[in-house]
Amino acid sequence: MKFNPLDILLPRETKFFSYFNEQIEVLIEGCKLFKEFTDNLKKLSDAEFKAAISAMKQCEQKGDKVERKIIDELHKTFITPFDREDIHTIAINVDKALDILNSITQKFEIYKIHSVPSSVSRFSDLLVEMAFELKLLFSALEKKGEIMKHVEKLHSLENTADHHFHWSMAELFDGQHNPIDVLKFKEVYEYLEGITDIMDYIGKLVRGVTVKQG
Repeated sequence: MKFNPLDILLPRETKFFSYFNEQIEVLIEGCKLFKEFTDNLKKLSDAEFKAAISAMKQCEQKGDKVERKIIDELHKTFITPFDREDIHTIAINVDKALDILNSITQKFEIYKIHSVPSSVSRFSDLLVEMAFELKLLFSALEKKGEIMKHVEKLHSLENTADHHFHWSMAELFDGQHNPIDVLKFKEVYEYLEGITDIMDYIGKLVRGVTVKQG
């Protein structure tokens, strides 16, 4: 991004970058919790199962607090590092990704899911990788560095998730599965693919921020 003399005359409040970093760290924590939960699902005792569900809920609540802090600060801050609307939209989408991840985890308890197809593990790997890529993206945005490689990486991972979603759905409907399991995992896959879409969308939002700033 090119130098803007207004940055000296009217210094912008940079605390929002710290808030975004905090928000992304919570998202990373959530993705790692989900991966650990699903990877070890078969081995969990009832108590460990409930503890994992609770841990994800607590993580989601932590994310809600950070999102509220960002929105509250928007109302108090005169000059923001970029458009208020963009800050608001990014914050609510990061929080939305975490909300959906928590919703999926809650479904495991509601539907009494205690084992998952290998496809879920691949999805969890993609979520963790995309969350870490978002961290690099926001670091580059704060430092006015090269963001496009991170935007493109996020989009590439989202394309991979799309292919994996289609393959997983085809495998689910191959006639070899219990109809109840088909209904359960169809919903799980749709939620997981939806999170990857949101992460890719956040990358596009950040790309839009840099385009506006020139």
